[in-house]
Amino acid sequence: MIFKNTSNDNFAVDSFPVFFCQKNRIDKRKLFLGKQYIGYAASKKQYFCGIKVHMIVTNQGKPIEVLFNPGSESDLKTLWKMELNIPPGSTLYADGAYNSFDLEDILKGREITLLAKRGKRAKNRVRSCEEEREISSKRQIIETAFSCITDLFPRNLRACTEYGFLLKVFSSVLAYSISILCTSLLV
Repeated sequence: MIFKNTSNDNFAVDSFPVFFCQKNRIDKRKLFLGKQYIGYAASKKQYFCGIKVHMIVTNQGKPIEVLFNPGSESDLKTLWKMELNIPPGSTLYADGAYNSFDLEDILKGREITLLAKRGKRAKNRVRSCEEEREISSKRQIIETAFSCITDLFPRNLRACTEYGFLLKVFSSVLAYSISILCTSLLV
């Protein structure tokens, strides 16, 4: 947990890939050798070797929770592992990768509403177009946070060890968190 702020009632969850190497270099890599590190980045429509950074942010973009996982692990499986230190009565916005009626019911028992985007072909628990647009607009803050974090990355993340690579990624997330903290203190 990075920030602890109970005054917010809207949160967003998502993940972004951090490439250790591209698909054409996978056979020559010396780190992240397991199959679990080979994942698919749907937004970029390509396979990669590396990790996924899963984050929960507030509606101001403050990171609440950060979790690193191998690239092949699904977003939903990771959300089941997260602590979800958000207050009761909150709403958690997510993209379509987090659709799970079981998880929605469990979180509803904790008084947390999970609003994941549904596809056009959804047959259960259908939402209106206005609700889907609201979910998309509330999720934009996490995409902005991801672009700010990836802008802090150097052009190439070079590391001699897996720990060093994870440390560089975490330092970028921490730098983003500190910049958000400084801007909120100045306002």
